[in-house]
Amino acid sequence: MAQSNSGLGSCVMVVGEPHSALVQTTVRLAREGGCDAVPCDNVYAAVATLAKTAGRRILVVGRIRDLAEESGAFFRIAAARAARCCCLLDRNCPAGHAALLAALGAGITVVGDVQEVPRVFSEWLATATVARSVTDAGDEDLRATEAELRALLGQGEE
Repeated sequence: MAQSNSGLGSCVMVVGEPHSALVQTTVRLAREGGCDAVPCDNVYAAVATLAKTAGRRILVVGRIRDLAEESGAFFRIAAARAARCCCLLDRNCPAGHAALLAALGAGITVVGDVQEVPRVFSEWLATATVARSVTDAGDEDLRATEAELRALLGQGEE
């Protein structure tokens, strides 16, 4: 079952078997990095956890076969929440090419070995605080952008 910490710090969600090397490595990295570690048994628990962690900086780590279920719907949900995802490529993945294409199409970081996860985690920690999704843009942001585009196109304000 997914659990979340209501703190406002960074959150690392890891999807998979609790005793797997991927989950254990990711939880250790999160704790060492001062982030909340939230293990999720499956992608459905991860979706529920994403809903509970709105407004926080999130990194989701899991095997591609676990995260690409439902034709990669989780990738779209994570993108809407501005969460960064890292998938471990499983060479024995039954979904095969379709799962890989869904991940790559969504801009997901794909790694071939658990030993690459610390690099992805370090890069994520080094980035700005909370990523903004397109849905976070307010009307003022959109008006400013529209005015800037009109000025660039020489159409000016009328």
